[in-house]
Amino acid sequence: MKTATTRCIILGHKDFGESDKIIYLYSEELGKIRAIAKGARKITSRFTGHLETLNICTASLYFGPKNIILREISTEKNFFKLRKSLKTISNSLQIAEITNHMLFENKTLDKLIELLENTINHIQTSRKKSLIKTAYLIKLSDKAGMIPDFKQTKIPTGLKYSKFFNFIKNKPYKEIEKISLTKRETKNIKKITNELLQDF
Repeated sequence: MKTATTRCIILGHKDFGESDKIIYLYSEELGKIRAIAKGARKITSRFTGHLETLNICTASLYFGPKNIILREISTEKNFFKLRKSLKTISNSLQIAEITNHMLFENKTLDKLIELLENTINHIQTSRKKSLIKTAYLIKLSDKAGMIPDFKQTKIPTGLKYSKFFNFIKNKPYKEIEKISLTKRETKNIKKITNELLQDF
């Protein structure tokens, strides 16, 4: 396979060389991709506006002997075009960063783009943005097969927390948002989630 065109979501990017960027994409067909966008930092670049984190795009890729080159890209959806609150943007970018960190190159997870799109759509209107972010991380961990049988793990969850995790895995965000947690419960859930993520 020398070339491919795929629908993808941008998980992040960083500067490379004098004028290029490394772009981290996720495609349902190809998994996580590390591609080079040549000249992307130039003012006149054709990539301008299309490489923002969490953009949903159609990308044309060339698979070279050493690197994957991003040839063309067009944006289908830009979540931050209307620029929501700083808290919304911060939580959304954290989701993208953690997802990028958790995935190996070429790794695929069933319907991950759909989950990301649903999560970012919901987090923009939710009053419990931190809870939605935590719920996403639990759902992502479940897709990756990292949610253990809590009865056989050393993670001290307790019965109510194992029930909470099972609830989060299977319920939509509208139902999850109805949950009321104490500060102590919120702290414990974040601690358990972080312990799960350490295995990635």
